[in-house]
Amino acid sequence: MMRRAFLAGLVLFPLAAAAEEKKKEDKKKDSKGGPLPIPAKGQRYARLPTIALELWDGYGNFHLSTVDLLLLVPEEAKISEKVVSDKMRKVLNGIPYEEYMSGNPAPMIKATMLELVRKEPGGEQTIEVLISKMLFR
Repeated sequence: MMRRAFLAGLVLFPLAAAAEEKKKEDKKKDSKGGPLPIPAKGQRYARLPTIALELWDGYGNFHLSTVDLLLLVPEEAKISEKVVSDKMRKVLNGIPYEEYMSGNPAPMIKATMLELVRKEPGGEQTIEVLISKMLFR
């Protein structure tokens, strides 16, 4: 009986080790975001200061979320990153936590922020809003 268990262990151990190694590789691939696309000629990225969201749920629990955004704008665009970041923070802090977390907040943030940036002076030609980092605590 011990011989069978020993032989089964010899056969199954390499399979288990290979499966574990494949899981680690998949996790590495998932954790790495792809590199940013290279802006086309005449475009640049504008990095906004980190936006810290202080959200309260219906039970009175505090939740913190931080978002780092990049704007893809034309090179000649004159945009005040600090002013835009402050306005974005105010808009996002006004959203209830349940609505914020009801689905994936990334598309909602991108769409809302793109609309807000395009209303700002100098930001009318903003091409895209990219999320470089988003944390939930």
